[in-house]
Amino acid sequence: MVKRSLLHDASETTVTRFVTFTAGNHRFELALLVADYFNDQTLVIDLLGTRHGLIDKDNIHQPGHLEHVFQLNQMEAEQLRSYLNDLL
Repeated sequence: MVKRSLLHDASETTVTRFVTFTAGNHRFELALLVADYFNDQTLVIDLLGTRHGLIDKDNIHQPGHLEHVFQLNQMEAEQLRSYLNDLL
């Protein structure tokens, strides 16, 4: 067995929430992970689109942020933003 050196190895208890909803023509299936490791941000994973990002109440309102992270058009991002505002 090869001994591998790790730069970081930690275990932490997380709170995970799975939500599914439709907004317009887009279906969102998300996992939201909250842990101290993320420094007051939530790891939002798009389970259908295999994209993820660290999101908080501030950066969801930054122009173009959700569009970039989740590869959405402006209308889809606005719909996601309205849900995330309530979920975070």
